Amino acid sequence: MTVMPDYFLQRKKTVNRIDALCAALFELWCEEKKRVPLAYLLHCWPLTGHDPVSVKKIADVLSDLSQFQASLLSPGASQMIREVIGNVREIIGEPAPPGALASNGAGIMWTRVRLGNPSAAVAAFTKADFLDGPL
Repeated sequence: MTVMPDYFLQRKKTVNRIDALCAALFELWCEEKKRVPLAYLLHCWPLTGHDPVSVKKIADVLSDLSQFQASLLSPGASQMIREVIGNVREIIGEPAPPGALASNGAGIMWTRVRLGNPSAAVAAFTKADFLDGPL
């Protein structure tokens, strides 16, 4: 029997939380018949994987929705979107923006990783940002 390190368990919980929030947004927007937010969400969800690239795409798309279609979002939906983005930033190792919520302390762990070996972390994140675009 193999035991997963605590980091992987926290990451899995965070990804499950992201998926649950996206499901709640889907239900809300179906109920409210909001086609534009649904189109944004369905562009990246359901998740095709639990890797950083897949979850980062959710944050990118929902960030665009918040920026370009803010008038279509209720305060509750905006709050859920901020929580999704905060959780994604924890997974990919970026600090959460002010006001973003997160479900666990993975952000603290990522800070420790970056402080422990900042040059390796910067190189890895620079490469990821180059390949995936800005968050």
